[in-house]
Amino acid sequence: MGWSTSTSPGVAALENAATATPAARKNQGTPAANGDSNSPTRSRYHRLEVLGAGTYGVVYRARDRRTGEIVAMKCLRTNGAHGGDVDRYLSDLASEVGALDACSGHPSIVQPRASGHLGGEAFLAMEFVGPTLRHVMKHVRFGRRHTELEVRLLMRQLLAGVRRMNRLGLMHRDLKPENVLVDGHGNLKICDLGLSCSMADGPPYSNPVGTRGYRAPEILLGCTDYDEHVDSWALGVMMAELLAGKHPFHGRSDTEHLSEILDLLGMADMKEWSGYDGRRLPGGCQPGSFLRNKFPCPAEARIKGPPALSEAGFEVLSGLLRCNPEKRLTAEQALKHRWFKETNPRPRDTSRR
Repeated sequence: MGWSTSTSPGVAALENAATATPAARKNQGTPAANGDSNSPTRSRYHRLEVLGAGTYGVVYRARDRRTGEIVAMKCLRTNGAHGGDVDRYLSDLASEVGALDACSGHPSIVQPRASGHLGGEAFLAMEFVGPTLRHVMKHVRFGRRHTELEVRLLMRQLLAGVRRMNRLGLMHRDLKPENVLVDGHGNLKICDLGLSCSMADGPPYSNPVGTRGYRAPEILLGCTDYDEHVDSWALGVMMAELLAGKHPFHGRSDTEHLSEILDLLGMADMKEWSGYDGRRLPGGCQPGSFLRNKFPCPAEARIKGPPALSEAGFEVLSGLLRCNPEKRLTAEQALKHRWFKETNPRPRDTSRR
């Protein structure tokens, strides 16, 4: 990939975000972060260590010299860069800036601190939260299952964050444990909103999008007029993963992945979807779902068998994992379910064990 001095659309969006006043951002419908366009990032932020790196950018743990706050700072090189890939990354960063600013203040979504395009870099500074949910699942819990009560508490937070995005007309489109952060108290915050998309202009939307293991069936079938139900599906997969301690699907291609979904959930639901075009679907021929066998009610669960799930909990799980998006629960609908109205004491924090 070569370099040039041209300014990409993504850079322009970040420059506008950093310089627009709050009133102008509201009128333009272009959210921005709270950056200072007159100060280079190096003078405001002291970079402490690298948290992750990619082809065009690096994520740092940094200290805000003005406030002393520790932040996560995502930086993309733009000085002379050109080409479709870097433009796409910059566009994604601009989308993330806008989405985070629009969602600012919600406790289950990471909070922006500053953004802009300065000193040859586009940057986004956010609150520093902690490790990803994937890291906690793999390296702290070592694949141990979460209890139903723990999952209910976690899902309430995730659904609340997605409900805020959906109410604002946004789809996250890449929900997965790697894009959820866990703080020191075990609370969750959704992050990495770079693939988020506004539904204001309507379809067609890009496809493929997101990570295969969390793609909804309609995405796997090439649909471009999907909606916020794709986020609901991803949350359903995450709920199953938290309960079971492992991912429910392991397809190595879109076709194989869809086949595994239909083997578990049956064909009938998908064929009732108005968007189903009659094509032959991969997978088994059974019409009904085997999902309840994977998550039996407590009275039927063996001590070391499949993870037990109450009737109310299963109604939420199966409602999120509907192959037919027209019958799939939205985040808003799921949070109104009786499962979340049951009152239980918060369990002892096990996120550090």
